[in-house]
Amino acid sequence: MIRSMIRSEVQHTKVTPRAARGMVVAEHPIGAEVGAGVLARGGNAVDAAVATAFAMPVVEPFMSTMGGGGSFLVHMARRGETLAYDANVEAPAACHERCYDLAEGTVKDLFTWRKVVGDANIHGAKAVAVPGSVAGLCALLARHGTMDLADVMAPAIQLAEEGFVPDWYVALTIAISTEEVRTYPETARTYLRNGRDIFRPASMGDGDVLRQPDLARSLRLVAKEGADAFYRGELAERITEHVQALGGWLTREDLAAYAPRVLSPLRGEYRGVGLAFMPGATGGVTSLQILNLWQQFPSARLSYATARGLHLRAEAIRLAFEDRLRLLGDALRVSAPWGGLLSASYAREVGRAIRAAGPLARPERDPWAHEPGRPGAVATASRRGGPRGSDCTTHIGVIDRQRNMVSLTNTAVGLFGSRLVVPETGVLLGNGMMWFDPEPGHVNSIEPGKRPLVNMVPVLGFRGDEPSFTLGAPGGRKIVGTIPQVISNLIDAKDAPQKAMDAPRLHTEGEDLLIDDRVGPQRLEALRKMGHAVKPVEVGPASFHFARPIAIRVTRQGLEAGLDPFSDASAAGH
Repeated sequence: MIRSMIRSEVQHTKVTPRAARGMVVAEHPIGAEVGAGVLARGGNAVDAAVATAFAMPVVEPFMSTMGGGGSFLVHMARRGETLAYDANVEAPAACHERCYDLAEGTVKDLFTWRKVVGDANIHGAKAVAVPGSVAGLCALLARHGTMDLADVMAPAIQLAEEGFVPDWYVALTIAISTEEVRTYPETARTYLRNGRDIFRPASMGDGDVLRQPDLARSLRLVAKEGADAFYRGELAERITEHVQALGGWLTREDLAAYAPRVLSPLRGEYRGVGLAFMPGATGGVTSLQILNLWQQFPSARLSYATARGLHLRAEAIRLAFEDRLRLLGDALRVSAPWGGLLSASYAREVGRAIRAAGPLARPERDPWAHEPGRPGAVATASRRGGPRGSDCTTHIGVIDRQRNMVSLTNTAVGLFGSRLVVPETGVLLGNGMMWFDPEPGHVNSIEPGKRPLVNMVPVLGFRGDEPSFTLGAPGGRKIVGTIPQVISNLIDAKDAPQKAMDAPRLHTEGEDLLIDDRVGPQRLEALRKMGHAVKPVEVGPASFHFARPIAIRVTRQGLEAGLDPFSDASAAGH
């Protein structure tokens, strides 16, 4: 009888040389190279980030789009100014909390809330919200950039017009969605070869060139006329006519009324390192709450190399998610204990309830009791959470020679968004309405003009007053717990950025503990004995179990990249 068996294992990592002057990280190599090219031409971090953001829907069309939304953070070093740009989607004015016909049961893959008849909130015209990406990117460039919009958008226009050969990642992701894409003729014509098959990567002979001439014309219109082309001009007319012809709610008035929110960032710190997050209805408040809970324990006890460290990480993520899903929504519409959730007293109270080793705690707690002023009104509790599956998102990070920093997350929301491409424009419309709870009476129920609770967590780090790092990720709700894990790896474990990305990750919201099986069988068994419902998963290039973070860190020797080892993420710089 064989008592034990050895077997080979694959070890994944990435190696990036340091850059002395500037660096761009993105979820696709072409995107990173576009941004680095802008830096080489004398552009600053904002110029490079916006150029990359317009290029990503061309080379990674299923993850972000001109018809989507985003969350952007910028730090301008010489002015010492840090700002947050909320360019997230809004519900059209014709929408209301009962605008969808509800079906029996709950959605299993994307939501824990009620099904909608025909999945109308997930794909098709009624899934389309008011997009914010173009308005946000143009506003960001106008305030902080140094280059003209036309110059910044030129690489994206060229890529769309001349085309590119998809790599394994693009071909694989399109292949996964081929059946869904074929359902929509214009979308199939845009993204499938001859409207039927995937564009083959270069690994299969010379590969097929994916060209998007309609999108090139739309990009050229925006480059010439600015955001008005998309929100008030020809593109607005084509988009709204198409959506309304298919029974959707989006109108020209909705587009014309949209404006990004320019806000002060959410400030925090972790063991003396300053942090800037997106405020309000993003993942920022929950990520910071997780870090506040971890700060109740010594660094050594949070190690991802021990079962007890993994346990403490999981418990803080679970408890913060419980608060998030019952309390948080659009900060302009929902009364929530924003200050209480992030208060030191609340972190101490909840931290005391987390035991170093099981059984799992289920503490009763009230963040309103820690809210400054303790308002009498309590937010309506949602009986259900938000989307459980991975949203489809891209992230970009840039640090330039002056150490200006950008952390920019942009999304189509679901894979290929609403699946609608507007004829003669090449513009894919996102499905932002799927972020709303389709039942009335909950914190994330639909209201006209309301913005949903989103998962994006761009973050900037500071050592004293000096820029230190930019970090973010795609990956749906799992972004919210991933970003604190990477920050802990950088600060508690003192890992270099790439090692921080290579480390195994976990995610839980109170049920299963999803965990990278690279932690090893002994730690998995120890977590089971503590009482965790352990669900080990094998992580690889074709898996989507966790968020996929990317980062740049400032050092005395230059700029260092950290890249998710299993994805197509890449860095480029000088």
